[in-house]
Amino acid sequence: MQQLIYWYRKYIPVVIRKNIKNIIFFIKSLSSGYKYSYFQESIRGFARNARLSYIATLDDDPGTANKDLVNFSINWIKYANENEITVKETSKPGSQFLNQFPGEHYRLLSALCAIEKPKLIIDIGTYTGMSSRVFLDYAPTSKVITYDLINWKEFDTYLDDEDFSSGRIEQHLVDLTLEDNFSKHKKDFINCDLIFLDAPKDAIFEEKLLSILSNLSFTNKKRFLLVDDIRYHEMFKFWRSINSPKLDMTTFGSWCGTGVVDISKGIDLK
Repeated sequence: MQQLIYWYRKYIPVVIRKNIKNIIFFIKSLSSGYKYSYFQESIRGFARNARLSYIATLDDDPGTANKDLVNFSINWIKYANENEITVKETSKPGSQFLNQFPGEHYRLLSALCAIEKPKLIIDIGTYTGMSSRVFLDYAPTSKVITYDLINWKEFDTYLDDEDFSSGRIEQHLVDLTLEDNFSKHKKDFINCDLIFLDAPKDAIFEEKLLSILSNLSFTNKKRFLLVDDIRYHEMFKFWRSINSPKLDMTTFGSWCGTGVVDISKGIDLK
């Protein structure tokens, strides 16, 4: 075998060897693609929704090792397990998921608000306002600033004009990955107590925003970043790039991934 490898490397030109390697890679990719497609389609027969995800070791990801964050999460989980969310709008889309626990993150959000009592919450990805509704109801003395590209009134929303006229919540229609846009809202991010990142899930937006946030000089206080959809395979690199203390709380949050990061001292990236 070693002799064949020697002859191959000695007598086959580099260009041809590269082409052979590319052909082999292409054939393997076709095989893998079929395997994963078959898996994805077959598992959908057992679940309401299913996507490809990943498994990876944690010992080579230093950000995961943090006892304080584990202690925080234990308190949140206990509260979420014992306290249901009062659902006022049962006809609204997704209302059946507000008390899905485990499986959805809304009761976890309510627990974080009730226990940590954040004064300023940033909600990135307003959509129908389900998360913002939980923030308003379970952190009654807080201010919520929510960001999106589409006005909240365009959806069958959980929010109303009274919420906004009260001054407790405001929405900004802006792309935060553009630095000129972000600079106008920088002070709010520096002063916030909780950031909920529920963005496009393509990792492009998330990575750009995280890079901008990592350059901020945060005040040193208890502060958390909650990230949705971290189990999407597109989000693997993004989640892995965070070096700050973090914890994958998917079992007690959203089925597609919930991650919490302690950013009390800012955001550290690899």
